[in-house]
Amino acid sequence: MNGDHRTLQSLQHMFGASGAQRPSGMNDNHRRSEYVRFHPDDDQHNYPDALFEHPGNFVPNKDWAGRTIWWGLSPIVPQGKPGAGHVHHDYEHLMMRKMAGNLYGRAGGNAAFPETPEEQFVGALVKKQTVPFSREINDSHGNDMIWREFRVSGGISIAALADKVITPLMGWVRNYHAHAFTVHKDGAVYGPTESKAVDMMHLQSIGHGAVPEKSNRGVWTLAHLLQEEGETMLWLYDYGDNYTHVITVEGIAPVSESTGKVAVIDGAGACPREDGSGNHEWAEEVRKLASPIASERETVLGELRHALNYKGRTIGASFDPEDFDLAEARARVHAALGSPDSVGSGAKTFVSMLHEDAVDDFHNGPGAAGRLRRGQTLERTWDDEEGGPRLGGRYMEEITSSKRDKKDGACCYMCGTPHNLSGCSGCRKAFYCGAECQRAHWNAGHRAQCKKWGK
Repeated sequence: MNGDHRTLQSLQHMFGASGAQRPSGMNDNHRRSEYVRFHPDDDQHNYPDALFEHPGNFVPNKDWAGRTIWWGLSPIVPQGKPGAGHVHHDYEHLMMRKMAGNLYGRAGGNAAFPETPEEQFVGALVKKQTVPFSREINDSHGNDMIWREFRVSGGISIAALADKVITPLMGWVRNYHAHAFTVHKDGAVYGPTESKAVDMMHLQSIGHGAVPEKSNRGVWTLAHLLQEEGETMLWLYDYGDNYTHVITVEGIAPVSESTGKVAVIDGAGACPREDGSGNHEWAEEVRKLASPIASERETVLGELRHALNYKGRTIGASFDPEDFDLAEARARVHAALGSPDSVGSGAKTFVSMLHEDAVDDFHNGPGAAGRLRRGQTLERTWDDEEGGPRLGGRYMEEITSSKRDKKDGACCYMCGTPHNLSGCSGCRKAFYCGAECQRAHWNAGHRAQCKKWGK
């Protein structure tokens, strides 16, 4: 649509008649920005005021408690208003800009303007390292329904914290959706920028950009983000559905008393379902589960039965959203710690077949198999669980690694500590902090695992 003046004139007439803000390309009164480059046909009035100042002078928006969210580019809905605590995204202006034309590189292939104005501005914040709250889910007494208490070393990488601790502890599925940490004190966002999860298309949900949580230059640890008792940060899971978790430092043990081991202490509340539209939707579904109307309860139960994190479990009328199984949570974390890092560039993806030979064509072509690196394998799981291609069937694929994780950012496969790690001499894959953990993991099942991995 870019450059099509007849289309722009039609849109101008349509929006002008309704009295709405005109979309991109219809306003010649351009504002001067100190840093961001705008496309000549873009209407700069549709952008936040912050983009017209220099990133070095930027003062982020904060909420009523002084917290900054998603870099602080947009205001936060104040207390007492619908959606209080959420970032106020002006979706009307975003829609108008998309309707007016593909002006920037990712959408329109424009080499002269490879990044959107927001991406340019946030990119500067990422470089200088300057560096939404959601609706609470409460039980019948008004207390937090869902919470987890755990202990980790401040030296654990935030990548491992998300992949091997928080995700399985909550009950989410590893390597299915992207995540992001936001530090409240400065609004900085950290995430798996290499991820190819499908929800990465909603990058605006985390402020249009993030500091890579790990790179060739090193990894960010929990201690980099939080240093004092009482500090908080936001952990978002699934950029599209926006499940938000507030992480609070309740205590910091002296080095002389710290073991560095991961410990799952307690928790409450069942994990919401995958692909369930966020905290606010789960809060509504919890209400329906308590409804005397049978059809409302059954609708939610039906959705749970199809959710990836509840697959294979019996979900009946007795399902209680306030239940939490501590033993199961510990087992999930233990299994995650005793496995390789997830391969973010090969996140879990569902594929539906259009032809019975399509799976073989795709496997040998430029698709997911074409992204495999040395030591990586393409895994596929069929929905019908019979193991064979079916016309019109669906399977889930994921890239897994058979190589040893990088020591920088790794954890002990038994206890989860990031300190004093050495590799297993047999499989040359697992890490251990000492002989005690290595023996315990060997007896817990690594004996067979080691032979398989060592081939």
